[in-house]
Amino acid sequence: MEGIFGSFGDLVPARPTEHLGNSDLSFGGKLSPPLHIGEDGGASGCGGKVWIAGELLCEYILEKSENGDGSGLLWQHHRAATDAHESQKSHVKGKTHVLELGSGTGVVGLCVALLAQQHPTEMGDVHVTVTDIGELVPLMQSNIDSNHVSSVASAESLCWGSALIQEHQHPDVVLAADCVYLEAAFPLLERTLMDLTDGDHPPLVLMAYRKRRKADRHFFQRIKHNFDVVEVSDYEHFAEYRKQRTSLFELVRREPSAPIQASAKEVVSQDAGIPLLKKQLPCTPSVSVATPISITTVV
Repeated sequence: MEGIFGSFGDLVPARPTEHLGNSDLSFGGKLSPPLHIGEDGGASGCGGKVWIAGELLCEYILEKSENGDGSGLLWQHHRAATDAHESQKSHVKGKTHVLELGSGTGVVGLCVALLAQQHPTEMGDVHVTVTDIGELVPLMQSNIDSNHVSSVASAESLCWGSALIQEHQHPDVVLAADCVYLEAAFPLLERTLMDLTDGDHPPLVLMAYRKRRKADRHFFQRIKHNFDVVEVSDYEHFAEYRKQRTSLFELVRREPSAPIQASAKEVVSQDAGIPLLKKQLPCTPSVSVATPISITTVV
């Protein structure tokens, strides 16, 4: 697993040395006090750094949290859904469950967690789970501790393509940044997104993505059979991020035309070269709100 996901650094230039170590991120003053994030310079794989897609998703969340108090975006979405479908939502009754995939340093999820801790009255009861491969759990936990958000956040292993443990099922919000970069992992990521959105009332899914290779389009071609991929444009620095080939999408689960019966193992075996990947990804998962989104482009 480490060998597969460590190859991201070969696809993109490394961040300058001065950006490694510990940083305070306020996102243009939108987050005060700032988020304290430690980066390991790639020692634990490509996820040990903060990438531009993560910065975009943080800025969007902060901008859409009205007046910086967290009263909008994720939580409005959850509350509206919870009122009508309480039994279908988070495994903890009355709690908004935010789950981040491929968290790396945990920057996006911890941005939400810090908002939740700073504004408990406006945001209500929120728990954020940042997830990645097992090698990155210590880094994510260190960043949780540095920001003193352990009461609202946890760091856990989640191996794409594996069956979800109960604690990861039926989240209210799913966040992902820079998860589309390695073609061999596309079917695994797709399977996890399918599992997370299974049910009559799927979560809000926001995915920030930087285009690096033409092969990336294969991922979106795969998932368009089960998701509408809608570009989000209603944020301040949309044009600037687009110039850097970085975009934000909402993934909207489509109504299935027929029951989806393929297991994670079956999906993996359908792709050439993936059985080898599966052998290289031994992973047992540990148990460790929204204002309206503008629809401009469908990929």
